[in-house]
Amino acid sequence: MSERVQITVAESAGFCPGVKNAIDKVLELAKSRQRTIYTLGPLIHNKQVIETLKEKNIRAVGSLEEVKDRGAILVIRAHGVPPEEEARIRALGLEVVDATCPLVKHVQKNIQAYAERGYSTIIVGDKDHAEVVGLMGYTEGRGYVVDGPEEVKKLPRLGKANIVAQTTQEGEVFLAAAEAARAVAGELAVSNTICNPTRQRQKETVEFSKDSDLVIVVGGKNSANTARLFQICERLARRAVHIEKEDELGPELFKGARKVFITAGASTPSWMIERVLEKARELAGEAEGHALEKLAFLWKLAVTGSLYTALAAAALTYVCMRLEGSPVSGRFLLMAGLFAFSLHMANRAVEKGTAAPDRARRLLFVRYLRQSRLAALFCGALAVLLSAALGWKVFLAAAFFWAAGMLYPYKLPLGFERFGDFPASKDIVTALGWAFMCAYAPGLWRGGALSNSTHLAVFFAFLLVFTRSVLFGVSNAHSDMIVGKENFYKAAGPRFTYLTLFAIFALLAAVLLMLKDMGWRSGLASALLTGMLYYLGLILFFLFGRIPERINAETLIDTQFLLLAALAWRS
Repeated sequence: MSERVQITVAESAGFCPGVKNAIDKVLELAKSRQRTIYTLGPLIHNKQVIETLKEKNIRAVGSLEEVKDRGAILVIRAHGVPPEEEARIRALGLEVVDATCPLVKHVQKNIQAYAERGYSTIIVGDKDHAEVVGLMGYTEGRGYVVDGPEEVKKLPRLGKANIVAQTTQEGEVFLAAAEAARAVAGELAVSNTICNPTRQRQKETVEFSKDSDLVIVVGGKNSANTARLFQICERLARRAVHIEKEDELGPELFKGARKVFITAGASTPSWMIERVLEKARELAGEAEGHALEKLAFLWKLAVTGSLYTALAAAALTYVCMRLEGSPVSGRFLLMAGLFAFSLHMANRAVEKGTAAPDRARRLLFVRYLRQSRLAALFCGALAVLLSAALGWKVFLAAAFFWAAGMLYPYKLPLGFERFGDFPASKDIVTALGWAFMCAYAPGLWRGGALSNSTHLAVFFAFLLVFTRSVLFGVSNAHSDMIVGKENFYKAAGPRFTYLTLFAIFALLAAVLLMLKDMGWRSGLASALLTGMLYYLGLILFFLFGRIPERINAETLIDTQFLLLAALAWRS
């Protein structure tokens, strides 16, 4: 059955830009301020994300009266508020942060501009929706909310009117309402304010729903845009369901289904969609391909459980020892693998609300969380103990980098900030730790820590691991994981991130070319230069938006180290 079922996920699914902007703002506030953060109403219409934000001391309130702490921060959510309510908020003396979606701001300004010229406003949307309530505040008392063309016909005669749409309105409904409005208005301005992300999402949904046996719409039951998507799917698909979590899926849904389409509302994070995809694959393929499913699960267990990361670290250590010209020592390969396994496993165990959407992670970090943490501690301690046999310098440095990595997710004592409160800190700390263990420690052990070859190996390792960590950040952001500017990608933005990655590639390639021309380990330099083409392809793959699911992304990223080791071994 699994071979005959085609499951497609909408490319437009996941957080819209307005939601991403709002979440990024409150996360940065939570990191930089030691105060309670309130949002006026839920920041987005998604229960799972709201629960995650609560853990970070970000709380939703239904009214201003619920904010008792006058030293708190109040965030105006993405939907916006009426201008009179905003004025009342600012008069309270609270620190106010406006996270209104820029596209909603555009509609507010549009309405205000026409209202000042004497136009009445017709808003096509849901009258009780927070965005529409906010928009009504800009109509100067001459606003009307309709849900479609039939309600337009019931409006009084209007001299001049401006018809706008709630940003997540269905396109066909708005156009029909605008056509009906011509009969009730002497002069009509048509402002199609449906946002582009919504148009793309709806267009894709229409195209795929027509040809699908089953459409799964993922999103909060209280989300207006998700409800509209579901209405479109119900009309066009043979069968459609609206779910909030993957647990709501059952095997009966997939009986007779050969083409399955998964889409989601603007407030549904990609990691939740991936969970639904994982469950759909499991249910659609449970009759056939059982062995393949088991193999896939074992692979995910290896990647999620940091075993593949450990292998990647050992591979990078082999490459660095070859660059340094030192004998390859199994002790260093083991040390680096244990070190990377420990830190990767420990940091993954403290992730909340940002989990990889598969059974492997739920097994390791829900059912066996305590055992996973103990395994991380044991392997890290073993790596540090092994380093003691290589001299006190290696031991002290290894202990320092391991402790720094283990403490990274936590607040430090004596009032110091968490490492993660600094921009790009996660990528820098990771790169420094790996560069020491994979490159500097072998050089320190053999007494050549100050040699040019060791400096080259450290430089090579640091930049490659920094790139690895940045690409992980790109993958996490693509999955709408709740992360902040501790990731370089979040701190620098997409444009500067990719410029940096291409600059690193150019720098490493230039160094390897120079070594080759100088005749200094030219065979090894040529082999590594060939391997760098994989690195370039990976960056281009991510740049053009072909970012796979998180497990596959991690596999592709860490494979670069195994490829480099294989090429170095053959050189």
